[in-house]
Amino acid sequence: MKRIYLLLILVPIIGIIYTSCEKTDPRSPSDTDASIVSQFVYDGMSTYYLWADEVKKKKPTAADHDPEKYFYSILNSTDTQHSWSWITDDINSLLSSFEGESTDAFGFQPLALYLDESETTVIGFIRYVYPGTPAEDAGLKRGEVIIRINDQIITGNNYRGMFGANAPTTFTVLDQNFENQRKVTVVPSEINTDPVLYSRVYEIDNHKIGYLFYTGFIGRYNESLHRVFSEFKAAGITDLALDLRYNPGGGVDAAIYLASLIAPESAVRNKETFSVMSYNSYVNNAFDSQKVNRKSYLGEYREGDPNPLSANLDLDKVYIITTRSSASASEMLTFCLAPFMNVEHIGEKTSGKYTASWTIHAYNNHEGRVQPVYRESSLSATEKNILKDWGMQPIVGRYTDKNDKDFIATNGLIPNHAIQTQEYNTETWKPIGDVDDYLFAKAISLITGAPYRSSVRSIEIPPFRDAGLYSPIEDVFRRGVIIDAPGIIPVE
Repeated sequence: MKRIYLLLILVPIIGIIYTSCEKTDPRSPSDTDASIVSQFVYDGMSTYYLWADEVKKKKPTAADHDPEKYFYSILNSTDTQHSWSWITDDINSLLSSFEGESTDAFGFQPLALYLDESETTVIGFIRYVYPGTPAEDAGLKRGEVIIRINDQIITGNNYRGMFGANAPTTFTVLDQNFENQRKVTVVPSEINTDPVLYSRVYEIDNHKIGYLFYTGFIGRYNESLHRVFSEFKAAGITDLALDLRYNPGGGVDAAIYLASLIAPESAVRNKETFSVMSYNSYVNNAFDSQKVNRKSYLGEYREGDPNPLSANLDLDKVYIITTRSSASASEMLTFCLAPFMNVEHIGEKTSGKYTASWTIHAYNNHEGRVQPVYRESSLSATEKNILKDWGMQPIVGRYTDKNDKDFIATNGLIPNHAIQTQEYNTETWKPIGDVDDYLFAKAISLITGAPYRSSVRSIEIPPFRDAGLYSPIEDVFRRGVIIDAPGIIPVE
């Protein structure tokens, strides 16, 4: 039986625990002279936030009528430093982004970089293009460089125009050698982006190597993962290379599913512990008192998904490629697989997101995906209307592997096969899955024992700097592993 189902059926019991816990009951939003939304922020954060004890000392006042400003003012310093938690006044768009949906997207993923040390002008390196999207139809390709949007220089004010728009957009584009300038007009559309972007089986020096380029942990596409691993299994692959170089993370359910396809079959069949989640003391007590498990297990999968055991590769080693753009669930998968098998980690140190978050709404559980703060019956029609679009995505927990180990001290996973990044140098880029790609070539070398021969060249290029500007979905996924709301009913 699935863990999320167990959580949902225990909701009434947990509600009883919450009533009896030694905790001040959340006040109704109408009981305060602060704004209704700011009160919702306080009640939710002082209950579920990982650093809830700090929030209890920061109750909103009459001056806190800007809920967004108030939200960021009460965050823990570590949280603020990493920009992990956030608030939105469009919860429906947030939930759609978790599913890989967008109504105004182009279908390519650029890396935003500052052109020089002044950090004013932005350019975009196209990292990949989804098939069947407006970007592919317009002829955009990996490695090309966007230098203008609608004839305007790109800055921190208009950079989001690279990721989507509500009207046709014209990009000024250079090829990967910074030559042959042209203009490309792309018409945005509704897009569902399958993160299983590319897969292939290579036969090299008596090895059958399965290669998967995976762009985001989105549970609704677990069936795509199952299809690819079924193909790998049927081909009899001897080795697996998993490319997460641009994967910002996503949902823990997708991470568990992918891990269940990779880990040794016996561990998956026995449903061994994959990770352990720790929350604040209040939430931990609510789980533990009713023996609601805070662990996740290999072999768990969502209702409707194929059983991962049927496509499990039963390998004892995996080659995982990362860069500094690999975050959240990418790190969880890499770190939590290590107790079960040999993880050959290739590339550069990962982003350092060892935290997890829930989506929180005032009263709507959005079909079990969101944790509410109040019972809907306790709110007036006016209060519900004011609160209906607001949501928070705060950090609520930290995860460890099955042995309760974490990587907080290193603030990111350090590869045992470090490769100097070439991600700021498009002139060296190869198509995804090319055997001469500087990261995939290292995996092939480790697998076959052949000398590592990379196509990387030393080229004088401008001092590009990571702008830290991301698409909405990447921004969401980078901030922490997304976990299912536990279905805890709030007190009235």
